[in-house]
Amino acid sequence: MSDGPPSRRKSCRECVTAKRKCTQELPRCKRCAKKNIMCSYPNGRGSVSQMAFPELEFPWLDDMMQNPNMLPWSGGLQPQLSSIAPLSTSSMDSGVEMEAVHQNNVPDYLLAAEGPVKTTLSRPETEAALHRFKTWPEKWLKEGKAPFIHPRLYASSMPKSLQDAYAACAIYSTKTAQNGFVAFTVIEARANELLRSPNQASWTPLDLLAAVQALLIFQFIRLFDGDIRQRALAEQAEPILEAWTEQLKSRTEEEQKFTTITAPSWCSWIFGESVRRTITMAVFLSGIYSLVKQGYCTLAEKVTANSFTAQRQLWETTSALEWDRVRQTYKPYWVEKMNFDTILREGKGVELDDFGMVMLITYRGQDTVDDWLATSNMERHLVMDSNLHQSILGMVQYGDVASVSSSSDRFQSDHSHHSGSVIATN
Repeated sequence: MSDGPPSRRKSCRECVTAKRKCTQELPRCKRCAKKNIMCSYPNGRGSVSQMAFPELEFPWLDDMMQNPNMLPWSGGLQPQLSSIAPLSTSSMDSGVEMEAVHQNNVPDYLLAAEGPVKTTLSRPETEAALHRFKTWPEKWLKEGKAPFIHPRLYASSMPKSLQDAYAACAIYSTKTAQNGFVAFTVIEARANELLRSPNQASWTPLDLLAAVQALLIFQFIRLFDGDIRQRALAEQAEPILEAWTEQLKSRTEEEQKFTTITAPSWCSWIFGESVRRTITMAVFLSGIYSLVKQGYCTLAEKVTANSFTAQRQLWETTSALEWDRVRQTYKPYWVEKMNFDTILREGKGVELDDFGMVMLITYRGQDTVDDWLATSNMERHLVMDSNLHQSILGMVQYGDVASVSSSSDRFQSDHSHHSGSVIATN
Protein backbone atom coordinates (compact mmCIF):
# COMPACT_ATOMS: atom_id res chain seq x y z
CA MET A 1 0.00 0.00 0.00
CA SER A 2 1.27 3.48 -0.77
CA ASP A 3 2.84 5.53 1.98
CA GLY A 4 0.87 8.55 0.84
CA PRO A 5 1.97 11.73 -0.84
CA PRO A 6 5.29 13.24 0.29
CA SER A 7 3.53 16.29 1.71
CA ARG A 8 1.96 14.11 4.43
CA ARG A 9 5.15 12.38 5.48
CA LYS A 10 6.57 13.17 8.88
CA SER A 11 10.23 13.80 9.65
CA CYS A 12 12.30 10.86 10.81
CA ARG A 13 12.87 10.38 14.54
CA GLU A 14 16.60 11.15 14.25
CA CYS A 15 16.04 14.55 12.64
CA VAL A 16 13.28 15.38 15.13
CA THR A 17 15.57 14.52 18.06
CA ALA A 18 18.38 16.64 16.60
CA LYS A 19 15.96 19.45 15.70
CA ARG A 20 17.14 19.41 12.10
CA LYS A 21 15.21 19.64 8.83
CA CYS A 22 14.41 16.22 7.38
CA THR A 23 14.35 15.63 3.61
CA GLN A 24 12.08 12.57 4.19
CA GLU A 25 13.59 10.25 1.53
CA LEU A 26 13.25 6.48 1.74
CA PRO A 27 14.82 4.36 3.03
CA ARG A 28 16.98 7.09 4.67
CA CYS A 29 16.83 10.86 4.54
CA LYS A 30 19.88 12.78 3.32
CA ARG A 31 21.04 13.75 6.80
CA CYS A 32 20.94 10.19 8.16
CA ALA A 33 22.62 8.86 5.02
CA LYS A 34 25.38 11.43 5.31
CA LYS A 35 25.95 10.59 8.99
CA ASN A 36 25.66 6.86 8.24
CA ILE A 37 23.07 6.34 10.99
CA MET A 38 19.78 4.46 11.14
CA CYS A 39 16.72 6.35 9.88
CA SER A 40 13.27 5.51 11.23
CA TYR A 41 9.92 7.19 10.71
CA PRO A 42 6.99 7.44 13.18
CA ASN A 43 4.71 5.28 11.00
CA GLY A 44 7.26 2.50 10.73
CA ARG A 45 8.59 3.36 7.28
CA GLY A 46 12.28 3.05 6.56
CA SER A 47 14.87 1.09 8.55
CA VAL A 48 14.01 -0.18 12.00
CA SER A 49 16.61 -0.36 14.76
CA GLN A 50 16.40 -1.17 18.43
CA MET A 51 19.54 0.86 19.14
CA ALA A 52 19.30 4.59 19.68
CA PHE A 53 22.35 6.81 20.00
CA PRO A 54 21.76 10.31 21.35
CA GLU A 55 22.66 13.26 19.20
CA LEU A 56 25.56 15.24 20.67
CA GLU A 57 24.22 18.64 21.67
CA PHE A 58 26.10 21.85 20.91
CA PRO A 59 24.32 24.56 22.96
CA TRP A 60 26.26 27.38 21.35
CA LEU A 61 25.25 26.11 17.88
CA ASP A 62 21.57 26.03 18.86
CA ASP A 63 21.86 29.59 20.19
CA MET A 64 23.47 30.68 16.96
CA MET A 65 20.77 29.08 14.84
CA GLN A 66 18.05 30.84 16.84
CA ASN A 67 19.77 34.23 16.99
CA PRO A 68 19.00 36.30 13.86
CA ASN A 69 21.90 38.65 14.66
CA MET A 70 24.50 35.90 14.42
CA LEU A 71 26.73 35.71 11.37
CA PRO A 72 26.18 32.65 9.15
CA TRP A 73 28.20 29.65 10.27
CA SER A 74 30.91 28.82 7.73
CA GLY A 75 31.52 25.32 9.04
CA GLY A 76 34.26 26.23 11.49
CA LEU A 77 34.17 25.56 15.20
CA GLN A 78 33.28 27.95 17.99
CA PRO A 79 31.63 30.74 15.91
CA GLN A 80 30.38 32.47 19.02
CA LEU A 81 33.85 32.85 20.47
CA SER A 82 35.09 35.23 17.81
CA SER A 83 32.73 37.87 19.16
CA ILE A 84 34.19 37.72 22.67
CA ALA A 85 36.58 40.61 23.26
CA PRO A 86 39.92 39.68 24.89
CA LEU A 87 40.34 40.96 28.41
CA SER A 88 42.77 43.84 28.67
CA THR A 89 46.06 43.12 30.40
CA SER A 90 45.97 46.39 32.31
CA SER A 91 42.69 45.53 34.01
CA MET A 92 43.94 42.09 34.99
CA ASP A 93 47.35 42.99 36.39
CA SER A 94 45.92 44.55 39.55
CA GLY A 95 45.15 42.63 42.71
CA VAL A 96 46.77 39.93 44.80
CA GLU A 97 45.01 37.10 42.93
CA MET A 98 46.46 38.17 39.60
CA GLU A 99 49.97 38.40 41.06
CA ALA A 100 49.67 34.79 42.20
CA VAL A 101 48.67 33.80 38.69
CA HIS A 102 51.73 35.52 37.21
CA GLN A 103 54.04 33.83 39.72
CA ASN A 104 52.77 30.44 38.57
CA ASN A 105 53.39 31.46 34.95
CA VAL A 106 49.72 31.09 34.04
CA PRO A 107 49.04 33.25 30.95
CA ASP A 108 47.68 36.74 31.51
CA TYR A 109 44.39 35.81 29.90
CA LEU A 110 43.45 33.40 32.72
CA LEU A 111 41.50 34.96 35.58
CA ALA A 112 41.85 33.64 39.10
CA ALA A 113 38.53 32.69 40.67
CA GLU A 114 37.04 30.43 43.27
CA GLY A 115 36.46 26.92 42.01
CA PRO A 116 37.43 25.64 38.57
CA VAL A 117 38.29 28.41 36.13
CA LYS A 118 36.28 28.19 32.93
CA THR A 119 38.45 29.08 29.96
CA THR A 120 37.97 29.05 26.22
CA LEU A 121 39.98 29.42 23.03
CA SER A 122 39.18 31.59 20.06
CA ARG A 123 38.19 29.84 16.86
CA PRO A 124 41.59 29.91 15.01
CA GLU A 125 43.44 28.34 17.94
CA THR A 126 40.75 25.68 18.48
CA GLU A 127 40.75 24.72 14.83
CA ALA A 128 44.56 24.62 14.75
CA ALA A 129 44.51 22.02 17.53
CA LEU A 130 41.72 19.98 15.92
CA HIS A 131 43.47 19.96 12.57
CA ARG A 132 46.59 18.45 14.11
CA PHE A 133 44.62 15.93 16.17
CA LYS A 134 43.05 14.60 12.98
CA THR A 135 46.37 14.28 11.15
CA TRP A 136 48.41 12.58 13.88
CA PRO A 137 46.97 9.04 13.48
CA GLU A 138 47.81 9.11 9.77
CA LYS A 139 51.22 10.63 10.50
CA TRP A 140 51.96 7.81 12.92
CA LEU A 141 50.72 5.25 10.39
CA LYS A 142 52.84 6.53 7.51
CA GLU A 143 55.93 7.84 9.31
CA GLY A 144 56.05 5.57 12.35
CA LYS A 145 56.11 8.53 14.72
CA ALA A 146 53.77 10.99 16.36
CA PRO A 147 54.44 14.17 18.37
CA PHE A 148 54.05 12.19 21.62
CA ILE A 149 55.17 8.71 20.46
CA HIS A 150 58.92 8.48 19.87
CA PRO A 151 59.72 5.96 17.10
CA ARG A 152 62.66 4.47 19.04
CA LEU A 153 60.88 4.07 22.36
CA TYR A 154 59.50 0.67 21.37
CA ALA A 155 62.26 -0.34 18.95
CA SER A 156 62.84 -3.75 20.56
CA SER A 157 59.19 -4.69 21.08
CA MET A 158 55.98 -2.73 20.54
CA PRO A 159 53.31 -3.42 23.20
CA LYS A 160 50.10 -5.05 21.98
CA SER A 161 48.06 -1.97 22.91
CA LEU A 162 50.00 0.11 20.42
CA GLN A 163 49.93 -2.64 17.82
CA ASP A 164 46.13 -2.59 18.00
CA ALA A 165 46.07 1.21 17.79
CA TYR A 166 48.36 1.09 14.75
CA ALA A 167 46.08 -1.46 13.09
CA ALA A 168 43.10 0.81 13.84
CA CYS A 169 44.90 3.69 12.10
CA ALA A 170 45.45 1.51 9.04
CA ILE A 171 41.79 0.49 8.95
CA TYR A 172 40.60 4.06 9.48
CA SER A 173 42.77 5.30 6.60
CA THR A 174 40.78 3.04 4.23
CA LYS A 175 37.33 3.97 5.57
CA THR A 176 34.76 5.04 3.00
CA ALA A 177 31.03 5.71 3.07
CA GLN A 178 30.48 2.15 1.90
CA ASN A 179 32.73 0.32 4.38
CA GLY A 180 32.44 2.75 7.31
CA PHE A 181 30.28 0.44 9.41
CA VAL A 182 32.69 -2.49 9.05
CA ALA A 183 35.74 -0.30 9.67
CA PHE A 184 34.30 1.15 12.86
CA THR A 185 33.18 -2.29 14.03
CA VAL A 186 36.80 -3.46 13.95
CA ILE A 187 38.13 -0.21 15.47
CA GLU A 188 35.54 -0.42 18.24
CA ALA A 189 36.53 -4.01 19.04
CA ARG A 190 40.21 -3.04 19.27
CA ALA A 191 39.40 -0.06 21.50
CA ASN A 192 37.22 -2.19 23.81
CA GLU A 193 39.99 -4.75 24.09
CA LEU A 194 42.36 -2.01 25.25
CA LEU A 195 39.88 -0.55 27.73
CA ARG A 196 39.22 -4.01 29.21
CA SER A 197 42.86 -5.05 29.30
CA PRO A 198 43.50 -7.75 31.91
CA ASN A 199 46.34 -7.65 34.45
CA GLN A 200 46.45 -3.85 34.56
CA ALA A 201 47.77 -4.07 38.10
CA SER A 202 50.95 -5.68 36.76
CA TRP A 203 51.59 -3.05 34.09
CA THR A 204 55.05 -1.54 34.12
CA PRO A 205 55.42 2.23 33.61
CA LEU A 206 56.27 1.48 29.97
CA ASP A 207 53.11 -0.63 29.59
CA LEU A 208 51.06 2.15 31.13
CA LEU A 209 52.62 4.76 28.84
CA ALA A 210 51.83 2.61 25.80
CA ALA A 211 48.23 2.15 26.96
CA VAL A 212 47.68 5.90 27.37
CA GLN A 213 49.26 6.59 23.98
CA ALA A 214 47.12 3.93 22.31
CA LEU A 215 43.95 5.28 23.93
CA LEU A 216 44.85 8.77 22.73
CA ILE A 217 45.05 7.47 19.16
CA PHE A 218 41.62 5.85 19.51
CA GLN A 219 40.22 9.09 20.96
CA PHE A 220 41.62 11.17 18.08
CA ILE A 221 39.89 8.86 15.62
CA ARG A 222 36.53 8.50 17.36
CA LEU A 223 35.88 11.87 19.00
CA PHE A 224 36.18 13.99 15.87
CA ASP A 225 35.14 11.71 13.02
CA GLY A 226 31.44 12.60 13.21
CA ASP A 227 30.08 9.10 13.79
CA ILE A 228 27.62 9.44 16.66
CA ARG A 229 28.11 5.97 18.11
CA GLN A 230 31.89 6.20 18.09
CA ARG A 231 31.80 9.66 19.61
CA ALA A 232 29.53 8.45 22.42
CA LEU A 233 31.81 5.47 23.10
CA ALA A 234 34.87 7.74 23.12
CA GLU A 235 33.15 9.97 25.66
CA GLN A 236 32.61 6.93 27.87
CA ALA A 237 36.35 6.23 27.66
CA GLU A 238 37.34 9.70 28.91
CA PRO A 239 37.30 8.76 32.63
CA ILE A 240 39.59 5.81 31.89
CA LEU A 241 41.98 8.07 29.98
CA GLU A 242 42.00 10.45 32.92
CA ALA A 243 42.61 7.65 35.45
CA TRP A 244 45.42 6.08 33.43
CA THR A 245 47.02 9.50 32.92
CA GLU A 246 47.01 10.18 36.65
CA GLN A 247 48.56 6.76 37.29
CA LEU A 248 51.26 7.44 34.70
CA LYS A 249 51.96 10.81 36.26
CA SER A 250 52.33 9.40 39.79
CA ARG A 251 54.44 6.42 38.72
CA THR A 252 56.97 8.41 36.67
CA GLU A 253 57.68 11.42 38.84
CA GLU A 254 61.46 10.92 38.71
CA GLU A 255 61.57 10.18 34.99
CA GLN A 256 59.60 13.34 34.20
CA LYS A 257 62.47 15.38 35.68
CA PHE A 258 64.96 14.05 33.12
CA THR A 259 66.17 16.86 30.85
CA THR A 260 68.94 16.88 28.28
CA ILE A 261 71.28 17.83 31.13
CA THR A 262 70.10 15.50 33.90
CA ALA A 263 69.08 12.40 31.93
CA PRO A 264 71.57 9.52 32.48
CA SER A 265 71.11 8.26 28.92
CA TRP A 266 69.34 8.87 25.63
CA CYS A 267 66.85 6.06 26.32
CA SER A 268 65.95 7.54 29.71
CA TRP A 269 65.47 10.95 28.08
CA ILE A 270 63.14 9.75 25.32
CA PHE A 271 61.10 7.87 27.92
CA GLY A 272 60.86 10.94 30.16
CA GLU A 273 60.04 13.25 27.24
CA SER A 274 57.45 10.80 25.90
CA VAL A 275 55.80 10.69 29.33
CA ARG A 276 55.72 14.48 29.58
CA ARG A 277 54.21 14.90 26.14
CA THR A 278 51.70 12.09 26.59
CA ILE A 279 50.43 13.45 29.92
CA THR A 280 50.15 16.94 28.45
CA MET A 281 48.33 15.67 25.37
CA ALA A 282 45.85 13.59 27.40
CA VAL A 283 44.78 16.62 29.43
CA PHE A 284 44.90 18.95 26.43
CA LEU A 285 42.70 16.65 24.33
CA SER A 286 40.07 16.51 27.05
CA GLY A 287 40.15 20.28 27.30
CA ILE A 288 39.79 20.82 23.56
CA TYR A 289 36.89 18.38 23.32
CA SER A 290 35.19 20.17 26.21
CA LEU A 291 35.60 23.41 24.27
CA VAL A 292 33.97 21.88 21.20
CA LYS A 293 31.12 20.33 23.15
CA GLN A 294 30.41 22.93 25.84
CA GLY A 295 32.16 26.08 24.66
CA TYR A 296 34.57 26.13 27.64
CA CYS A 297 36.86 23.87 29.67
CA THR A 298 38.21 23.79 33.22
CA LEU A 299 41.55 22.10 32.51
CA ALA A 300 43.73 25.09 31.54
CA GLU A 301 45.64 25.07 34.83
CA LYS A 302 46.34 21.33 34.51
CA VAL A 303 47.75 21.83 31.03
CA THR A 304 49.80 24.83 32.13
CA ALA A 305 51.42 22.80 34.91
CA ASN A 306 53.27 20.63 32.35
CA SER A 307 56.69 21.14 30.77
CA PHE A 308 58.47 19.66 27.75
CA THR A 309 61.50 19.97 25.45
CA ALA A 310 60.59 21.96 22.35
CA GLN A 311 63.70 21.42 20.20
CA ARG A 312 62.69 19.39 17.15
CA GLN A 313 66.23 18.19 16.52
CA LEU A 314 66.38 16.48 19.93
CA TRP A 315 62.98 14.78 19.57
CA GLU A 316 63.84 13.45 16.13
CA THR A 317 67.19 11.86 17.05
CA THR A 318 67.43 8.17 16.22
CA SER A 319 70.48 7.10 18.23
CA ALA A 320 72.34 7.87 21.44
CA LEU A 321 75.32 9.18 19.44
CA GLU A 322 73.13 11.56 17.44
CA TRP A 323 71.32 12.73 20.56
CA ASP A 324 74.61 13.48 22.31
CA ARG A 325 75.82 15.49 19.30
CA VAL A 326 72.55 17.42 18.95
CA ARG A 327 72.30 18.38 22.61
CA GLN A 328 75.80 19.85 22.40
CA THR A 329 74.96 21.76 19.22
CA TYR A 330 71.38 22.99 19.65
CA LYS A 331 69.56 24.75 22.45
CA PRO A 332 66.99 22.39 24.00
CA TYR A 333 64.34 25.11 24.50
CA TRP A 334 62.97 23.67 27.70
CA VAL A 335 59.40 24.99 28.04
CA GLU A 336 58.78 25.24 31.78
CA LYS A 337 55.06 25.26 32.55
CA MET A 338 54.19 26.48 29.07
CA ASN A 339 56.49 29.51 29.22
CA PHE A 340 57.56 30.08 25.61
CA ASP A 341 59.56 33.27 26.21
CA THR A 342 62.97 31.78 25.37
CA ILE A 343 61.99 30.12 22.12
CA LEU A 344 60.08 33.19 20.95
CA ARG A 345 63.09 35.35 21.74
CA GLU A 346 65.86 33.09 20.42
CA GLY A 347 64.33 30.23 18.42
CA LYS A 348 63.27 29.64 14.83
CA GLY A 349 60.09 28.09 13.49
CA VAL A 350 61.98 25.14 12.00
CA GLU A 351 63.16 24.18 15.49
CA LEU A 352 59.61 23.46 16.69
CA ASP A 353 57.72 20.24 15.88
CA ASP A 354 53.94 19.77 15.68
CA PHE A 355 53.56 19.23 19.42
CA GLY A 356 55.39 22.42 20.32
CA MET A 357 53.64 24.38 17.59
CA VAL A 358 50.10 23.48 18.70
CA MET A 359 50.95 24.35 22.32
CA LEU A 360 52.58 27.62 21.28
CA ILE A 361 49.55 28.61 19.21
CA THR A 362 47.28 27.74 22.14
CA TYR A 363 49.19 29.84 24.65
CA ARG A 364 50.30 32.78 22.51
CA GLY A 365 47.71 32.90 19.76
CA GLN A 366 47.84 32.36 16.00
CA ASP A 367 48.66 36.01 15.23
CA THR A 368 51.66 36.09 17.56
CA VAL A 369 52.97 32.82 16.15
CA ASP A 370 52.55 34.08 12.59
CA ASP A 371 54.52 37.23 13.45
CA TRP A 372 57.21 35.14 15.15
CA LEU A 373 57.54 32.79 12.18
CA ALA A 374 57.81 35.71 9.76
CA THR A 375 60.32 37.51 12.00
CA SER A 376 62.49 34.47 12.67
CA ASN A 377 62.57 33.58 8.98
CA MET A 378 63.57 37.14 8.12
CA GLU A 379 66.37 37.03 10.68
CA ARG A 380 67.62 33.70 9.34
CA HIS A 381 67.74 35.03 5.78
CA LEU A 382 69.63 38.13 6.90
CA VAL A 383 72.24 36.05 8.68
CA MET A 384 72.75 34.00 5.52
CA ASP A 385 73.25 37.19 3.48
CA SER A 386 76.98 37.63 2.85
CA ASN A 387 76.40 41.34 2.09
CA LEU A 388 74.49 41.98 5.30
CA HIS A 389 76.19 45.32 6.01
CA GLN A 390 75.49 46.63 2.51
CA SER A 391 71.90 45.40 2.72
CA ILE A 392 71.27 47.38 5.91
CA LEU A 393 72.88 50.50 4.41
CA GLY A 394 70.63 50.14 1.37
CA MET A 395 67.55 49.81 3.57
CA VAL A 396 68.47 52.99 5.47
CA GLN A 397 69.24 54.84 2.25
CA TYR A 398 65.85 54.01 0.71
CA GLY A 399 63.89 54.45 3.93
CA ASP A 400 62.89 50.80 4.25
CA VAL A 401 64.22 50.51 7.79
CA ALA A 402 61.02 52.08 9.16
CA SER A 403 58.92 49.18 7.99
CA VAL A 404 61.39 46.70 9.50
CA SER A 405 61.35 48.57 12.81
CA SER A 406 57.58 48.63 12.80
CA SER A 407 57.44 44.88 12.26
CA SER A 408 59.96 44.30 15.05
CA ASP A 409 58.08 46.57 17.44
CA ARG A 410 54.85 44.71 16.77
CA PHE A 411 56.50 41.40 17.51
CA GLN A 412 58.05 42.69 20.73
CA SER A 413 54.67 44.06 21.80
CA ASP A 414 53.00 40.71 21.19
CA HIS A 415 55.86 38.93 22.88
CA SER A 416 55.80 41.05 26.03
CA HIS A 417 52.11 40.30 26.54
CA HIS A 418 50.75 36.78 26.50
CA SER A 419 48.65 37.34 23.42
CA GLY A 420 47.17 33.89 23.14
CA SER A 421 43.45 33.62 22.79
CA VAL A 422 42.43 31.76 25.92
CA ILE A 423 39.74 33.84 27.62
CA ALA A 424 38.32 33.43 31.11
CA THR A 425 34.55 33.09 31.06
CA ASN A 426 33.53 32.65 34.71
